[in-house]
Amino acid sequence: MAQKCNSTKIEGFTLVELVIVLAVLACLSAIAIPAVATYYCNCALKITMCDICQVVKEAKAMALSSDQDYAVAFNTGNSSVALVSDRGTDGTWNTPDDLVLSSFSVAGKGGGLRFGYGSCGPVPDLAETDDGVTFQVNNSMVCNQDMTSNAGTVYLVNSQGAAMALTANSSAVGYALRRCTGGVWELF
Repeated sequence: MAQKCNSTKIEGFTLVELVIVLAVLACLSAIAIPAVATYYCNCALKITMCDICQVVKEAKAMALSSDQDYAVAFNTGNSSVALVSDRGTDGTWNTPDDLVLSSFSVAGKGGGLRFGYGSCGPVPDLAETDDGVTFQVNNSMVCNQDMTSNAGTVYLVNSQGAAMALTANSSAVGYALRRCTGGVWELF
C-alpha cells in the first residue's frame, strides 16, 4: 500500500510586506526617538538640580553641627560641583588647594548639561553673569554656623535648551528652584 505524503507549503513574506513593516518602524522611530531624547535630557537636568540641592543641605548641616564654614563650589571651568570644608592655604574658596569632601561633574550626568541660562536668560530682577553662576564668593555658596550664606543663583541648561535655576538667599540658607517653561521662569 502506497503512503500518501502530506507536505505543507511554507510561505515567506513578500518583499512588499517587508518594506511596509520597515517603513512603519521608521515612522515610529522618527516620532519616538526625539521624544525619548528630550525626556532623558529633562530628567538629567532635574536629577542634577536635586543633587545640587542635596550638596547644599549637606553643607548647611555640616556648618550647623560644627564651628566652621562649608561651601558649595561651582567650578564652571570643569563643570563640577563640590562640597568644600576648607579654603586651603590661599584663604579663597573654589581654588585647587581647597579641602574637597565630595564632588560631581555636571557634564557627566548626561543630557548635555552645562552651567548657563540657555535661551531663557536669567531670572528677572536677579544678577546676571557670563558663566551662569552669580555667587560672588568665587562662584561658591558659603554656609556658616549661624545658618546664613551668601546669596546667588546657579543656572543649568541641557542640550535641548531647557534650563533650571537654584537661587539661595542670604538668610537661613534657604533656596528656591525654578525652571524655564516657554521662556518664563516659574517656581518648581
